[in-house]
Amino acid sequence: MEHKKPKLNRQTLLEDARFFGLLNLGLILTALGIVLFKSPNQFAFGGTSGLSVILATLFPRWNVGAFMWVINIALVVLGFCLLGRKSMGWTVYSSFALSFYVSLCEWIWPLSAPLTDDTFLEFCFAVLLPALGGAIVFNVGASTGGTDILAMILRKRTDVEIGKALFAVDIAIVCAAAVIYGPRTGLWCILGLVAKTFVVDSAIESIRQRKVCQVICK
Repeated sequence: MEHKKPKLNRQTLLEDARFFGLLNLGLILTALGIVLFKSPNQFAFGGTSGLSVILATLFPRWNVGAFMWVINIALVVLGFCLLGRKSMGWTVYSSFALSFYVSLCEWIWPLSAPLTDDTFLEFCFAVLLPALGGAIVFNVGASTGGTDILAMILRKRTDVEIGKALFAVDIAIVCAAAVIYGPRTGLWCILGLVAKTFVVDSAIESIRQRKVCQVICK
Protein backbone atom coordinates (compact mmCIF):
# COMPACT_ATOMS: atom_id res chain seq x y z
CA MET A 1 0.00 0.00 0.00
CA GLU A 2 1.49 3.31 -1.07
CA HIS A 3 1.60 6.20 1.34
CA LYS A 4 0.97 9.56 -0.21
CA LYS A 5 3.34 12.28 0.85
CA PRO A 6 1.56 15.23 2.45
CA LYS A 7 1.32 18.20 0.13
CA LEU A 8 3.00 21.37 1.25
CA ASN A 9 0.55 24.08 2.20
CA ARG A 10 0.93 26.95 -0.27
CA GLN A 11 -0.17 29.48 2.32
CA THR A 12 2.46 28.22 4.75
CA LEU A 13 5.17 28.46 2.09
CA LEU A 14 4.16 32.03 1.29
CA GLU A 15 4.20 32.97 4.97
CA ASP A 16 7.63 31.39 5.44
CA ALA A 17 8.96 33.18 2.35
CA ARG A 18 7.55 36.49 3.59
CA PHE A 19 9.09 35.97 7.03
CA PHE A 20 12.48 35.07 5.59
CA GLY A 21 12.39 37.95 3.11
CA LEU A 22 11.48 40.56 5.73
CA LEU A 23 14.07 39.17 8.15
CA ASN A 24 16.84 39.53 5.60
CA LEU A 25 15.58 42.94 4.46
CA GLY A 26 15.84 44.19 8.05
CA LEU A 27 19.33 42.74 8.44
CA ILE A 28 20.50 44.27 5.13
CA LEU A 29 19.22 47.73 6.11
CA THR A 30 21.02 47.39 9.44
CA ALA A 31 24.24 46.36 7.69
CA LEU A 32 24.01 49.32 5.28
CA GLY A 33 23.63 51.71 8.19
CA ILE A 34 26.67 50.23 9.92
CA VAL A 35 28.97 50.17 6.89
CA LEU A 36 27.97 53.37 5.08
CA PHE A 37 27.33 55.68 8.02
CA LYS A 38 28.29 54.30 11.44
CA SER A 39 31.75 52.97 10.73
CA PRO A 40 33.15 55.86 8.61
CA ASN A 41 32.03 58.41 11.23
CA GLN A 42 33.05 56.31 14.27
CA PHE A 43 29.45 56.38 15.52
CA ALA A 44 29.58 53.78 18.30
CA PHE A 45 26.00 53.84 19.60
CA GLY A 46 26.44 50.61 21.57
CA GLY A 47 25.79 46.95 20.81
CA THR A 48 28.06 44.64 18.86
CA SER A 49 28.34 47.08 15.95
CA GLY A 50 29.49 49.90 18.24
CA LEU A 51 32.03 47.67 19.94
CA SER A 52 33.24 46.46 16.54
CA VAL A 53 33.70 50.05 15.33
CA ILE A 54 35.93 50.78 18.33
CA LEU A 55 37.91 47.54 17.98
CA ALA A 56 38.45 48.21 14.25
CA THR A 57 39.97 51.56 15.21
CA LEU A 58 42.23 50.06 17.87
CA PHE A 59 43.25 47.19 15.59
CA PRO A 60 43.07 48.61 12.03
CA ARG A 61 44.31 45.38 10.50
CA TRP A 62 40.77 44.06 10.85
CA ASN A 63 37.58 45.75 9.69
CA VAL A 64 34.21 46.09 11.45
CA GLY A 65 32.76 42.99 9.77
CA ALA A 66 35.61 40.79 11.00
CA PHE A 67 35.11 41.87 14.60
CA MET A 68 31.34 41.36 14.31
CA TRP A 69 32.03 37.77 13.23
CA VAL A 70 34.26 37.18 16.25
CA ILE A 71 31.90 38.81 18.77
CA ASN A 72 28.77 37.15 17.39
CA ILE A 73 30.40 33.71 17.27
CA ALA A 74 31.46 34.13 20.90
CA LEU A 75 27.93 35.21 21.89
CA VAL A 76 26.31 32.34 19.99
CA VAL A 77 28.61 29.80 21.67
CA LEU A 78 27.82 31.38 25.04
CA GLY A 79 24.12 31.24 24.24
CA PHE A 80 24.28 27.55 23.32
CA CYS A 81 26.14 26.77 26.55
CA LEU A 82 23.87 28.74 28.88
CA LEU A 83 20.51 28.69 27.08
CA GLY A 84 20.47 25.54 24.97
CA ARG A 85 19.81 25.02 21.27
CA LYS A 86 16.03 25.46 21.36
CA SER A 87 16.16 28.86 23.05
CA MET A 88 18.42 30.39 20.41
CA GLY A 89 16.05 29.98 17.47
CA TRP A 90 16.51 32.49 14.66
CA THR A 91 18.98 34.47 16.78
CA VAL A 92 21.82 32.27 15.50
CA TYR A 93 20.89 32.90 11.89
CA SER A 94 20.46 36.64 12.47
CA SER A 95 23.84 36.95 14.20
CA PHE A 96 25.74 35.25 11.38
CA ALA A 97 23.65 36.76 8.57
CA LEU A 98 24.19 40.31 9.86
CA SER A 99 27.95 39.67 10.12
CA PHE A 100 27.89 38.34 6.55
CA TYR A 101 25.96 41.33 5.20
CA VAL A 102 28.32 43.76 6.94
CA SER A 103 31.36 42.00 5.46
CA LEU A 104 29.69 41.94 2.03
CA CYS A 105 28.88 45.67 2.18
CA GLU A 106 32.44 46.46 3.27
CA TRP A 107 33.72 44.49 0.28
CA ILE A 108 31.37 46.31 -2.12
CA TRP A 109 31.86 49.78 -0.58
CA PRO A 110 35.31 49.95 1.07
CA LEU A 111 34.95 53.40 2.64
CA SER A 112 37.92 55.08 4.29
CA ALA A 113 36.05 58.37 4.89
CA PRO A 114 32.42 59.49 5.28
CA LEU A 115 30.25 59.68 2.18
CA THR A 116 29.56 63.40 2.69
CA ASP A 117 30.89 66.35 4.68
CA ASP A 118 27.54 66.76 6.46
CA THR A 119 27.89 65.04 9.85
CA PHE A 120 24.26 65.60 10.79
CA LEU A 121 23.01 64.01 7.56
CA GLU A 122 25.29 61.02 8.12
CA PHE A 123 24.10 60.78 11.73
CA CYS A 124 20.44 60.71 10.64
CA PHE A 125 21.03 57.77 8.31
CA ALA A 126 23.25 56.03 10.90
CA VAL A 127 20.24 56.08 13.23
CA LEU A 128 17.39 55.58 10.75
CA LEU A 129 18.65 52.62 8.69
CA PRO A 130 19.53 50.28 11.62
CA ALA A 131 16.41 51.42 13.50
CA LEU A 132 14.15 50.64 10.54
CA GLY A 133 15.96 47.36 9.94
CA GLY A 134 15.66 46.38 13.59
CA ALA A 135 11.97 47.32 13.65
CA ILE A 136 11.26 45.10 10.61
CA VAL A 137 13.12 42.19 12.23
CA PHE A 138 11.39 42.60 15.60
CA ASN A 139 7.99 42.94 13.91
CA VAL A 140 8.28 39.46 12.32
CA GLY A 141 9.16 37.99 15.72
CA ALA A 142 12.92 37.62 15.30
CA SER A 143 15.96 39.56 16.55
CA THR A 144 19.20 40.94 15.15
CA GLY A 145 21.27 38.75 17.47
CA GLY A 146 24.31 40.24 19.19
CA THR A 147 23.41 41.79 22.51
CA ASP A 148 19.95 40.19 22.32
CA ILE A 149 21.73 36.97 23.31
CA LEU A 150 23.08 38.72 26.41
CA ALA A 151 19.54 39.86 27.20
CA MET A 152 18.27 36.28 26.92
CA ILE A 153 21.06 35.03 29.21
CA LEU A 154 20.42 37.75 31.79
CA ARG A 155 16.69 37.05 31.71
CA LYS A 156 17.24 33.35 32.43
CA ARG A 157 20.29 33.31 34.69
CA THR A 158 20.13 36.46 36.82
CA ASP A 159 17.75 38.87 38.51
CA VAL A 160 19.39 41.85 36.85
CA GLU A 161 17.02 44.19 35.03
CA ILE A 162 17.75 43.57 31.35
CA GLY A 163 17.07 47.09 30.15
CA LYS A 164 19.40 48.65 32.71
CA ALA A 165 22.13 46.06 32.13
CA LEU A 166 22.15 46.49 28.35
CA PHE A 167 21.94 50.27 28.68
CA ALA A 168 24.97 50.15 30.99
CA VAL A 169 26.89 48.16 28.35
CA ASP A 170 25.92 50.68 25.66
CA ILE A 171 26.96 53.58 27.90
CA ALA A 172 30.36 51.94 28.46
CA ILE A 173 30.83 51.61 24.67
CA VAL A 174 29.82 55.25 24.14
CA CYS A 175 32.22 56.40 26.86
CA ALA A 176 35.02 54.42 25.24
CA ALA A 177 34.19 56.12 21.93
CA ALA A 178 34.36 59.54 23.60
CA VAL A 179 37.81 58.74 25.01
CA ILE A 180 39.16 57.37 21.72
CA TYR A 181 37.55 59.74 19.22
CA GLY A 182 37.17 62.87 21.34
CA PRO A 183 34.23 64.73 22.90
CA ARG A 184 32.65 65.75 19.57
CA THR A 185 32.16 62.16 18.38
CA GLY A 186 31.33 61.12 21.93
CA LEU A 187 28.44 63.59 22.07
CA TRP A 188 27.17 62.33 18.71
CA CYS A 189 27.30 58.78 20.10
CA ILE A 190 25.33 59.76 23.21
CA LEU A 191 22.72 61.45 21.03
CA GLY A 192 22.58 58.39 18.79
CA LEU A 193 22.15 56.04 21.76
CA VAL A 194 19.13 58.04 22.92
CA ALA A 195 17.71 58.59 19.44
CA LYS A 196 17.85 54.96 18.29
CA THR A 197 15.56 53.87 21.14
CA PHE A 198 12.82 56.32 20.20
CA VAL A 199 13.21 55.72 16.46
CA VAL A 200 12.96 51.93 16.82
CA ASP A 201 9.84 52.22 18.97
CA SER A 202 8.26 54.69 16.52
CA ALA A 203 9.14 52.51 13.53
CA ILE A 204 7.63 49.40 15.13
CA GLU A 205 4.47 51.33 16.01
CA SER A 206 4.17 52.65 12.44
CA ILE A 207 4.68 49.19 10.90
CA ARG A 208 2.04 47.64 13.15
CA GLN A 209 -0.44 50.45 12.65
CA ARG A 210 -3.58 49.48 10.78
CA LYS A 211 -6.11 51.82 9.22
CA VAL A 212 -9.79 50.97 9.38
CA CYS A 213 -12.35 52.48 7.04
CA GLN A 214 -16.05 52.04 7.77
CA VAL A 215 -18.71 52.67 5.17
CA ILE A 216 -22.15 53.31 6.63
CA CYS A 217 -25.09 53.07 4.27
CA LYS A 218 -28.41 54.60 5.26
